[in-house]
Amino acid sequence: MTGQTWTWARLDAAHLALVEETERAIGADFVVVYAPGDPRRDMPASLPLAPAPLTDAQVEQLRSLEAKVGGVAVAYKKPD
Repeated sequence: MTGQTWTWARLDAAHLALVEETERAIGADFVVVYAPGDPRRDMPASLPLAPAPLTDAQVEQLRSLEAKVGGVAVAYKKPD
C-alpha cells in the first residue's frame, strides 16, 4: 500500500443511506467511508473527530457496511 492515497469514497444515494443507517444502528456521531483515490482530491488536513469506542458487534456492523459500499468505514464521535 505504499504510495496509496486514501480519500472519501464516492457513494451513491443508496450507499449514503446505508452509511446513515449504520450510524444510527451503532450510535456513532459519524461514519466516514474511505477508498483509495486521487491524491489531488480536496480533503481537510485533519478532522476534529475522535474514533468512536465500539463493541465487537458494532465492528461487525461496520465490516458489513464496508462489504456493501466497497470502502473502509470508520466510526467517529464528536469531540468532547
